[in-house]
Amino acid sequence: MRFQRSYVVPGIVLATAVLAAWLLAWRPASPGGDHGEAEGEAHEEFARGPHGGRLLEDGNFGLELAIYERGVSPELRAYAYQDGKPLPPPSVELSVELHRLGGRVDRLAFAPREDYLVGDREVMEPHSFDVRVVARHEGRSHAFAYASHEGRITLPEEIAKASGIEVAEAGPARLRSTIALNGRIVTNKDALAHIMPRFSGLARTVRKRLGDAVAKDELLAVIESNESLHPYEVRSRIAGTVIYKEITPGEFVANDREIYVVADLSSVWADLQVYRRDFSALRSGQRVFVDAGDGSPPVESTLSYLSPVGSENTQTLLARAVVPNPDGSWLPGLFVTAQVEVDTADVAVAVRSSALQRLRDGDVVFRNAGDMFEAQPVELGRRDGEWVEVVSGVTAGDRYAATGSFVLKADVGKAGASHDH
Repeated sequence: MRFQRSYVVPGIVLATAVLAAWLLAWRPASPGGDHGEAEGEAHEEFARGPHGGRLLEDGNFGLELAIYERGVSPELRAYAYQDGKPLPPPSVELSVELHRLGGRVDRLAFAPREDYLVGDREVMEPHSFDVRVVARHEGRSHAFAYASHEGRITLPEEIAKASGIEVAEAGPARLRSTIALNGRIVTNKDALAHIMPRFSGLARTVRKRLGDAVAKDELLAVIESNESLHPYEVRSRIAGTVIYKEITPGEFVANDREIYVVADLSSVWADLQVYRRDFSALRSGQRVFVDAGDGSPPVESTLSYLSPVGSENTQTLLARAVVPNPDGSWLPGLFVTAQVEVDTADVAVAVRSSALQRLRDGDVVFRNAGDMFEAQPVELGRRDGEWVEVVSGVTAGDRYAATGSFVLKADVGKAGASHDH
């Protein structure tokens, strides 16, 4: 995988005045090392040995370090010199520490191979670290230290926030496999009262209008019976809202038709249309998240009914969920969307899908430590619309840029440098 060199951010272009002012005022020096480079400045070169690696010198002793990755997993190779002439690899004892962002330290021991020494472990991406080297030859120790950073950005916390960058911790998550459905809200037919008069007669009093709230056993109307010529009361059997009214004072009403319908709207139905290809995946009891489309959070429910027959007109099947409606915000007749959870998987490490970026030939997230962000290659597994499983590259508890990572990617890309070591 190839990455750009690191640099302390000198020129993020964002549409915020505070960020622009900060960038104009701040012109830091290069952080040093082979990847110290500010935008628009010449790349700081380092002394190279015959094999193209970094050449470290202490008196007449020299050590060349290079990460070799052609046809093999990245490995650190070392070539030793005395007075500019190659030394036999067995004559040198070598240890190297790679200090990574966040405090992790990779310690490498070395063994002779052909004309060089090779580290005993793969050099994992990113190849960005502070390097500590101790070499021993003929009873003398030679210590070296240098920075080799790539894909790293330094950004103060207040500027990161102004740029829309939010930091989160990687950790366990539940991934949901869902099916998207469309539908609409209808009244809960199990919570309706169809009010019919006991006797035909003349409507003397009409108390309730469409949309009125009624209590259980509250008076709706008074009708004078045609049979006895005595008035009798019509009351509601349930508490709810009048959604149908067909009675007017002084009008004759028959005892074979409804004069009121009262609906308990504390719950409603979400009737969802399911295409044939998806119906076999649905089961009663599955979780469903119903979205009104007005910016409010989706409401969780469960599938309570699956139609045994299809619609001739739409060639769809009906799935239904009961939606709590304590504040009356779910209005019958309005269209909704829903996500039915057909499968779940618990994963040990996941990040927000908004954190992912493509950098060169792979996926990365930007790990965070203090004011620093660094492109971290990751191997991904399962995903849903919100979370992505991380198989390797990030561990639980690692901090990362959950939002605004595209800003960091853009500024890493401005360096335009190669994957040198």
